[in-house]
Formats: sequence, C-alpha cells, structure tokens
Amino acid sequence: MTRGSTPPHAAVIYNPTRIQLERVTRLVDAAAAEAGWGPTSWIPTRERSTAVDQVAEALGGGAALVIAAGGDGTVREVAGAMRHTRTPFAVVPVGTANLFARNAGIPIDTVAAVRAAFTGEDRSVDVGLIEYRNPEGVRRSTPFLVMSGFGVDADMVAYADPVLKRRFGWIAYVVPIIRGLFRRDRPRVSWKEDGGPIRSGRTHTMFVGNCGTVSAGLDVLPDALLDDGVLDVLMVRSLEGWDGVRVTRWLHRANNPVARFSKGRRTRGRRVQPSAVETAGSAGGALRYLRVRRIDVTVSPPAEFQADGDGIGLVSAARLTVDPGALIVRLPATAVRSGRLRP
Repeated sequence: MTRGSTPPHAAVIYNPTRIQLERVTRLVDAAAAEAGWGPTSWIPTRERSTAVDQVAEALGGGAALVIAAGGDGTVREVAGAMRHTRTPFAVVPVGTANLFARNAGIPIDTVAAVRAAFTGEDRSVDVGLIEYRNPEGVRRSTPFLVMSGFGVDADMVAYADPVLKRRFGWIAYVVPIIRGLFRRDRPRVSWKEDGGPIRSGRTHTMFVGNCGTVSAGLDVLPDALLDDGVLDVLMVRSLEGWDGVRVTRWLHRANNPVARFSKGRRTRGRRVQPSAVETAGSAGGALRYLRVRRIDVTVSPPAEFQADGDGIGLVSAARLTVDPGALIVRLPATAVRSGRLRP
C-alpha cells in the first residue's frame, strides 16, 4: 500500500441467527487492524434478499475479501454467488457440521479461522452445480461445495428435527440416519456420464461430491479433491445382506490409510494406493465409483435430495456438473495437509 492510498477492507456476510456477533466483530476488527486493513463492512443475511444481493453489496462497496460467517448453508450460498468474481472468499464456520471447512482444512476454532482469513493463502477450488426438476416439473439450480445426492445423507437432512438440531446438534441426526440405513425402498436410477451411454439400476444411496468427508469424519469419496476439475460419484446398490457387508468393508478400507496402503500396487518399486474406482470394482457390484465432469440422472420414484446439508426437496431428474477453479478461497498455509487439495 502506497502512502496516501486507501487500505483494503473486508466484508463479512453473516447469518445473524448463527454467530455471536459481538465476539466475531471484535476478532475480525483486531485481525484486520493487525493486517493493516480498513474498517470491515458487515452484511447480514436476510429472508427477502439472496446471497447474490449480499455479494453484490460487498463487492460494490469495494471489498477486497468476502468472509462468510455461518453454517454450511450460508457458506454454500455465498460461495455460489462469489464464483468467477476473482475476489478471495474466506470462511468463519459456526454451523453444526461445517463440512466445507473440515474438508478444506479451515480451522473450526473461530479465532484461528478469522486469523486465516487475513493471513492465509489463496487457492482456486472447484464448485459443483446441481440443476434439477421436481415432480411438478419446476426447474431450479443450486451450487454445492461438498456434495449433493440422495439416500442416507438426504434422509438425514430431510427428517432431522429442527428443534433438536438447534439444541443438541448432531444428536438430532441419529434417528434419521438409522431410518436411512434401514430404508428398504430403492428407486430406479438412470444415469449418463459425460454424455456417454445411459445406464440404469436400483440404487439405495448416491453421493456426488466435490470433496468427500461427511459427518463424524467419514470419508465416502476418498479420491475427491477440491481442485481436480471433476466430481466423484458413489452409487450404493443396497445396504441389505452381503451388499451391506461389502459396502461396510469398502468404507473401512477407504477410511483406514494403513489398510488401503497395504493393499496397494507397486509402480517402479514403490507401493501406491489403489484408487477408489479400483477398490469399488472389487466390491461385488454392491457399489460403483465414478469420476465425471457431468452426470445426468433420473430417479423413479422421485427422491429427497440435499446439497451441502440443505434439503432441496423431491427430485425426479438432475444434472450435476463441476465448475473448475471457479472460486478463490483464502486458506491457512496448512490446508493442503487436509488431503483435499493437490500439493
């Protein structure tokens, strides 16, 4: 900054029902002052405005950094509006799950997250987009940073008691998770990968992800990276009988680095981990793992879908695509250790 020039400033788009505004304001003001930045703009989310409006207000005011302070829903909506703006985007996670923050290596601790917003490094990451049609024929679209899909995760979101969620956090999801795991109905899904031939089959659960760690630290998409330009897809045929055993074994292997590494192949004398596509292929047809830039799906009967933990209702058809490198995210220098970014 040259003498006499105006210092940069940040804008915080925050969910007023989620954050302790006085505390976060104090932390942001201190971090901004230490970095030599000017006064921060504060923009609350509002029922009658959209994230597009709030981002336009922030950028129209000259913000050099936009910070989303809230849960995964606030983060997802603001990030979607920030695509292709080339202005850095940071996150102060204060939700129940904070899935994007956990996948991206952003600290869950508020003090550390605020510090990273002003001192971190900028990385370009991908953004997912789901364009969908509901049973009434209404078409909508929404972005996602972590994952979308139907089945266990969508049931968890759709049937969680909102009062229990506010009071007890993840405890509210226990009953919906059990309900989803033991659900016997399996819609018929037809899908097309990157414009290829149409395939179909009964499917219990489908994850389409930009990154793969979900609640309780479970890694359902072990090969997914935030900046690899593709979406990872896991389709689970069934969780009954031997299919359930095979899926459980595969998930254990995907979440056990020692087991995954010990069964790796050798390349030029070095052992390397097998890909999730390879290991899924040995699961007896119980699951299928794909890596795509676009996947078109139809679901009959329609199923409840979710995007980053927000239910989007019944969906009969959807197109899920990746927008490579669309978002510049301010991350701590240690974020690459999260395993969800390329070195």
